[in-house]
Amino acid sequence: MSPARPALVRTVLACAAALALLTAGAVAQVPSSDPRDGEDPRVGEDPRTGEDPRAAEKDPYALLTGKELYDALLKAGEDGKLKQAFHDEGWQILGYIDSRCEGWLALKEGGALATEEGKKQADDMQAEGRRLAAMADLALGDTRLVTYVTNFYGWNDEQQKRFREGQKLYRQAASIAREARSPEEALNALSPLQQSLGHARALGDTWGQTMALTLMGRIQADNKLFTECIATMREAVKLGREIRDIDAVWNGLAVQFETAVLQQQYEPAHDALQEQYLVARQLNDAQTEEKIVKQLVELDKAFDRG
Repeated sequence: MSPARPALVRTVLACAAALALLTAGAVAQVPSSDPRDGEDPRVGEDPRTGEDPRAAEKDPYALLTGKELYDALLKAGEDGKLKQAFHDEGWQILGYIDSRCEGWLALKEGGALATEEGKKQADDMQAEGRRLAAMADLALGDTRLVTYVTNFYGWNDEQQKRFREGQKLYRQAASIAREARSPEEALNALSPLQQSLGHARALGDTWGQTMALTLMGRIQADNKLFTECIATMREAVKLGREIRDIDAVWNGLAVQFETAVLQQQYEPAHDALQEQYLVARQLNDAQTEEKIVKQLVELDKAFDRG
């Protein structure tokens, strides 16, 4: 073994450890359920305690973030501020807008359209979903969220049934992966994942595709199927960027970095970290930015690129 190899091995282990810390707070590798079944799982309670009376006096929304902020602004009719919030938190709004799609479909499946009151509720929810998507796209200079919700609302009964089947297959795969006692055993999840991915592709369901691809790529990486996992995660990142799916983009880049380091490939490892750094900047996450900078330094040292 050459003198440089022990340092590289130590760096591989250090990078893997740092990677685990980096991704632990941002995304879940094996989700416990389909996030589209409920509220956006990335929106949690504000960890800060107490209130800043100065902020409350100047801006009643200053202490709110995520769904709480969007709901408050929407209820108050503060469209200008809501648009600004969407602009500032572009990576956080997919689940919020998609909840109007899922909520509308749940009402339809529950027979709400059989009554005038239920039909109005469903129509209002669909209209709100379209309006929020249009507002978000305008704020972000994009058209992709409008395309996403328009596609969802345009499915016929058979397509809606296939959508639900795809979700069921994804949950089945996630359960298999979560309960697997070894990476090899987790390979059993690939079959339902492929089926779920096929459903999502046929429907143009971008989020369904990114979810299936991300879990598939993680399983492939754990089994050292590097060629397959790189191709899978590249597609997950590409589609994830289209709808600003932070889970797909972040996990996809994390796996690309991990596999590149394990294969002693500097350029793809550096590129993946650099992309994560840019995403962290967009999220205004200074702590994560700092961690990634440290990883970049360690990577340069390991490959004598300092």
